[in-house]
Amino acid sequence: MSLLINQPEIRPDEINRLWQHGMHEERLFHDRLNYFSAMQIGLLGVFAILYNKEPSPGVFFPLTGVALAFTLLWLAVQIRHWRYCAHVNEQIKRAVPEYGRTLAAFAAPGRTDGFAISRPLAFVVPLLFATTWVSLFAWVLLRAWG
Repeated sequence: MSLLINQPEIRPDEINRLWQHGMHEERLFHDRLNYFSAMQIGLLGVFAILYNKEPSPGVFFPLTGVALAFTLLWLAVQIRHWRYCAHVNEQIKRAVPEYGRTLAAFAAPGRTDGFAISRPLAFVVPLLFATTWVSLFAWVLLRAWG
């Protein structure tokens, strides 16, 4: 009986490699989330320090524009990587039936993944930072010409 679609029986060493790959990808996902979050906090700190010294729109428009572009890049990277992690997780659930049953027992009704918290982390956190940058841009614009 095949554990993966259109593939022969999987050997224990293959299951182990698949499991290790899944754990590696999930760790990369969260490490990247931490890295980008730290970069965003750093940019917000730079914004606050510079704004407190000299609230010049000529500095803050480019700064908020670059920060927003960085945030949108982060969002695209996180979404793509989250999708890949979901794909690998599906392969693991097929290869390791106990894992699939454990996730099914734990998942909320209507949810099929066991790492459901990763979805809001991939989508919402970068969007919250993007909202912050758009708001700061609008605030500087209003203060400069309002």
